[in-house]
Amino acid sequence: MHYQGNTDEGSARYWDDLAEVYQRETRISTTDFHYGPLLPGDSTLQLLPNLGKIHALEIGCGAGQNSIFLAEQGAQCVAIDISKEQLAQGRKLAKDATVDFRCVSMDSMDKLGEFDLIHSTYALPFSADPARVIQEAAAMLKPDGTFLLTTGHPLYAGEWLDIGDDEDGVFLPNYFHPESDVRMALDDGAISAASYWPISQLAEWIHEAGLTIERLLEPSPLPIPEMSEKEIQEKVPYDSADWRTLYPQLARIPVVVLFKCRKTRTPA
Repeated sequence: MHYQGNTDEGSARYWDDLAEVYQRETRISTTDFHYGPLLPGDSTLQLLPNLGKIHALEIGCGAGQNSIFLAEQGAQCVAIDISKEQLAQGRKLAKDATVDFRCVSMDSMDKLGEFDLIHSTYALPFSADPARVIQEAAAMLKPDGTFLLTTGHPLYAGEWLDIGDDEDGVFLPNYFHPESDVRMALDDGAISAASYWPISQLAEWIHEAGLTIERLLEPSPLPIPEMSEKEIQEKVPYDSADWRTLYPQLARIPVVVLFKCRKTRTPA
């Protein structure tokens, strides 16, 4: 399906409509930092910088579970999202954790402050101008600050096909221009889409923003079929029944690509 691109109004309507169901049906931990569905959290990957009284910004926070986790470790957190309903869910969830939730589009954010850590988990696919989002994030980072970006892996834009003889695999018509994942809201027909880009394109946007890539990961899911429910609750910070049905696919191709970056220079 050809898609012209996300708009702030369309994205806001889509996520407002989905917020309650999404938060009810998806378990997202506030006791570990998550990077995506069924993946190990930061208690395993250990990509976060030293926490404590750092200033942190989350871009496209949804209900802000990652920011709530950081706030409970002592960080001063700002969390932005385009959806008022997602933010309302986050304010309920935060309880005693102090998170400054703001209704701001990542595609039109001005400077929101200076931060030691900027993080974004699977929000960039919904941006109309991902290069600008990365540039603006870099501009808000303090020198030597950390940018943690998790976005959609281009292989996940492929289509699973049965090729016979009990074999299946991913068909990707064009790696350099992957198809968008077009989605429709539950009630009012609002449309949004998740976009994917080659890993080299993402790396180039990061480089142009004056950031240095320290780690690049394509994490595989934890072995859900071999784990007890207790282990899943303890070790899998992002989980849902729908994602569990996709485990056989996630175990074969990455759903996300994860960049840990540092601000080491002024953008070119």
